[in-house]
Amino acid sequence: MTTIPVITRLGAAKALWPASAADDSPTFVTQTFDTLTKAVDEAPNLERDLSHALSWDPASTDIQEAAEAKWQDCLKLSGDILTAQMVSAEDLPMQRMSMLLHFLIESTGPEEALRFQQLFHENLELFTVEDGDCQALLQTGTRQMNALIELSVAAEAQNFLPN
Repeated sequence: MTTIPVITRLGAAKALWPASAADDSPTFVTQTFDTLTKAVDEAPNLERDLSHALSWDPASTDIQEAAEAKWQDCLKLSGDILTAQMVSAEDLPMQRMSMLLHFLIESTGPEEALRFQQLFHENLELFTVEDGDCQALLQTGTRQMNALIELSVAAEAQNFLPN
């Protein structure tokens, strides 16, 4: 039996999938939001490592740089999500959550962070979707929102402690 070589255009490969499989594929926003949640999980861990390291220790410089780089990655990813074109109904709530996380990362104090949390709870319906996988990602984003607020409140309390 001879093998017949199959020649296809690179662009045609996508069309070979059945429509149902293409519909279930994650969008750019979903994939990037998943990456964002992983980065936001890593950033506080680096901050925690930095707080355990002696801040005067020159060896902690690498930790400071890594933490700052991770926060910058988070801001870039959230910016990528905000500017991405929506292709499904699940994209808009994830874009909103991404914007909220972006604002929390850049917040200047606990009052501002707590205000964002209040706005989130007042508009909770804007952060819900029917898709289970996307809803799980949004729940992760909600958990991270609360963690970032706790970090902001703890940092403010730390600044008021006498040395």
